[in-house]
Amino acid sequence: FRRVLFRSDVSQLPVAEIEPAIAYYAEKLGFTLVSQNETSATLQRDAATIGLSVNGRDPEQASCYFNVSDVEALHQELTAKGMEPTPLRIDEYGDKRYRVCFAKEPFGVCFCFGSPL
Repeated sequence: FRRVLFRSDVSQLPVAEIEPAIAYYAEKLGFTLVSQNETSATLQRDAATIGLSVNGRDPEQASCYFNVSDVEALHQELTAKGMEPTPLRIDEYGDKRYRVCFAKEPFGVCFCFGSPL
């Protein structure tokens, strides 16, 4: 992962319970735990840092975009780990085109992973 672009506050992505969310993000998305307390955690993968938080917000309303170096390889990785990303497609945002896929974690947060074309 090269960077994360904000849609939701990625330093406080909402989760109902911190421990199961940390385990999922580590196992399925390849994040490493950086720090944790009773209600929040910071995780990192490559250059992307995110935070998980039991903060009362609805995870179903949270989303973010990760700019990745190889979206096809990531799609294969997520599929192999049972995450079931959407099929790859080309989207336009502003005046740029991106190859993207989407995946939703079981806690509700929706992710878009993409590479500029």
